[in-house]
Amino acid sequence: MTDALDNVGLGVVLLIIGGFCTGIQGPMNGRLAISTAGSFSAFLSFALGFWPLLIYFLADTKGGKTVDWPTAAKNAPGYAWLGGVFGGIFVLILTLVIHRRGAAITNGIIVVTQLIVSVIIDQYGAFDTTQRDCTGLRGGGLACMIVGIALVTLF
Repeated sequence: MTDALDNVGLGVVLLIIGGFCTGIQGPMNGRLAISTAGSFSAFLSFALGFWPLLIYFLADTKGGKTVDWPTAAKNAPGYAWLGGVFGGIFVLILTLVIHRRGAAITNGIIVVTQLIVSVIIDQYGAFDTTQRDCTGLRGGGLACMIVGIALVTLF
């Protein structure tokens, strides 16, 4: 699967599917939060999401046998193990806010914020990502996104 993911077309399709999933996840979790509690809805989202991730992990690593666990534990920096914490915070906030602000405003602010943070990460090559300068065109793209979400939010 790793080799298949090097295919740009497949990568774009998977990213579109991911965007679709992110777009509908919030309203679904938010609706469940109305009937239960925001904390339960966010928890259930991760509990249910665990299963497809476990299935993929087991298939991808032959039941975990292809991972050199001692080397992984030694070589991965501490922050690399904390991504799920931020994912949990994201899902909880999304669940609590989306039905109060609407899907377009909520997801728009999230996407613009993700893009701003991503450009900063790229600028410095943080977290061992490929370093890419924030050129005038990239900055202009960010400005357009910010104006776009402002228009969606205000009108």
